Amino acid sequence: MWLRRRLARTPRPGSGQESQDPFTARAFEELLRPPPSVAKDIVGAAATLAIIGAVLLWVTNSLAGACRAKLKPRMAPGGCSGMPAIASHAAVIVTWVAAGCAALAVVAFVWYMFWGYKATQPTGSN
Repeated sequence: MWLRRRLARTPRPGSGQESQDPFTARAFEELLRPPPSVAKDIVGAAATLAIIGAVLLWVTNSLAGACRAKLKPRMAPGGCSGMPAIASHAAVIVTWVAAGCAALAVVAFVWYMFWGYKATQPTGSN
């Protein structure tokens, strides 16, 4: 079976003036792949944003952990400074951004399951 696919992809002499560009519609037919789907790209981008938001939230909470620890009684009042202090102040904002990215991913997935996949079905016309 793979031999037939390979022979179908080899150029034949006298096949006309077809373009050799690998991203044409003819190339997708020859490779037996469906054309790219915008709906799947949207779901993938939303999921990627949600993962990046989760990692950013984890890093922010790790850095801000030093400011949340119980300070020693002998430590000066300015014991929380630098990156942990910045992360402590930004923790609420980063939490909301990560939650928004996760909600966007869920909405995009639900949209794709109900409406987006219909755009990728073949129309049946040649």
